[in-house]
Amino acid sequence: MPFFYQQNINETRHLAIWSIIEPVSFFETDIQLAVDIQNEERKIQHLAVRLLFKLMMPEADLSTMVMADNGKPYLQGVPFHFSFSHCKGYAAVAVSDTDPIGIDIEIIHPRILKVAHKFLNDAEKAMIANLPEAAQLQQMAFFWAAKEAMYKQHEQLGIDFANHFKVMSLASGDKGIVQAQIDHKGIVQTVNLDYHFGDDYVCVTCFTDSL
Repeated sequence: MPFFYQQNINETRHLAIWSIIEPVSFFETDIQLAVDIQNEERKIQHLAVRLLFKLMMPEADLSTMVMADNGKPYLQGVPFHFSFSHCKGYAAVAVSDTDPIGIDIEIIHPRILKVAHKFLNDAEKAMIANLPEAAQLQQMAFFWAAKEAMYKQHEQLGIDFANHFKVMSLASGDKGIVQAQIDHKGIVQTVNLDYHFGDDYVCVTCFTDSL
């Protein structure tokens, strides 16, 4: 199972993406975890992201993994932070040695238009208003992935994606870093969004301190 994409964001933060082409039997053999999911595609995604994590962090004991109230997985007693994401055809994992990290991968697809009102604020809508249709869709996918990654990094409930998460600029080019703000419960925090676009997806990793 080769890594499809790998990136060292810096010395303490790393991410990897796997393009999923294997059948469910491959994962059930290698990961040896019972997963009570009936839908085969979702089951494959669930297993693939854990196998990818195991390849990145061989010392991790997946049998001790627990889920927080916000849906984020945790391993008790490990000296690092991590985040999972998966979508149709891809699994993504980010690991940080120092502080909480969040990752999200999204397919760039017109269905995003149906949910854009849930995560775009007025300033972000203005940023994309005059873009060509294809570019608007690409930037919407970026905003969506960015805010999902921010949610995983922030680790708190009660979030309004449109009002509490504010992306400060558009993604420019195939990869880069932009800043965003988390404005929640009277505290404003600046975070970094490391992003890159693939042929049909965008992946965003959120972290706090400087590179």
